[in-house]
Amino acid sequence: MSFQLKIDLRQLNTFLTIAKVGSFSRASEKLFVAQPALSRQIRLMEEALNAEVFVRHGRGVVLTVAGELLYEKAMTIFQDIERTQAAVAAISGEVTGQIVLGMLPTAADAFSGSIIEEYRRKYPRVRLSVKSAMSGTLQQMVSQHRVDLAVTYNHGKHKHVQQTPLIEERLYLICPPSGDIAMRQSISLEEVLDLPLVMPEEKHGLRELMEKEAVKHQKKLQLAIEVNAWPLMTDLVKRGLGYTVLSHASVYEMVARKEVVAIPIDAPELHRSLAIVTPRDLPPSLATLKLAEVIISQVTLQVADGIWKGRPLFNKNALDSISAPSDYGLAET
Repeated sequence: MSFQLKIDLRQLNTFLTIAKVGSFSRASEKLFVAQPALSRQIRLMEEALNAEVFVRHGRGVVLTVAGELLYEKAMTIFQDIERTQAAVAAISGEVTGQIVLGMLPTAADAFSGSIIEEYRRKYPRVRLSVKSAMSGTLQQMVSQHRVDLAVTYNHGKHKHVQQTPLIEERLYLICPPSGDIAMRQSISLEEVLDLPLVMPEEKHGLRELMEKEAVKHQKKLQLAIEVNAWPLMTDLVKRGLGYTVLSHASVYEMVARKEVVAIPIDAPELHRSLAIVTPRDLPPSLATLKLAEVIISQVTLQVADGIWKGRPLFNKNALDSISAPSDYGLAET
């Protein structure tokens, strides 16, 4: 089989760099290539494709419709090349490549840090990038292949991603260390709903959960402050400006430093589930599977040590479900 290619990888790499930085001059500095040479590469590529990929303006360039399609396809090509290199290297038993991990802002620092530390120790030749976003955004990034694997809240069926259950965690009222409530051994959900709460905006999964519970109890959520930055949310609680609801793991170190108190919510208990999310239409690389293995191992350790108050949802075949080839390209209805 012979291929007659009109464009090459160097041109595609130049195109991607210009698209990312938004100008020929900045791309020239980044690639250490003279700007006229970059312009010539793009001109030859546009002639070969019979389409313009950039619109020039005073401050740089933006993609045309054809350029947006090329950007998407070019990113896929380079990701496939990296996966191919990693797969071939894996034959010799070495894990290499590049991987992007997505984590929730409310994931405990100790958990995120332990994953990264252990993964770097075991697989130093893998380039690891970590992105933080809300659950829905992370799932979208996974479906678009911008993130290889993410730890998110389980939102049920999603036709573009595969979810492997990870842990069901119990939710706690997080309050300042002073005051009568801080002395409580537990607190009812109905009492929590009457407190001034520090909550993220409506599209956040935690906010949606609390709004639903308020409706069930025929109450309205008492919002003291609305904030999306998780460190600020817990800092405001520490300052006595309200209360919030999180898992024990999210504030484990703050509780240990006696900056906040975590009180179990009962009557009824509140829980939420986390999952490992991977693309449904793309087989995971060896580096991705090894990352999932480290995540499962760290969850197991933190539950055993009492850092994470929850119930593991995975079994010994969890990694098999992530790598099962029968799932590729299928969509749930």
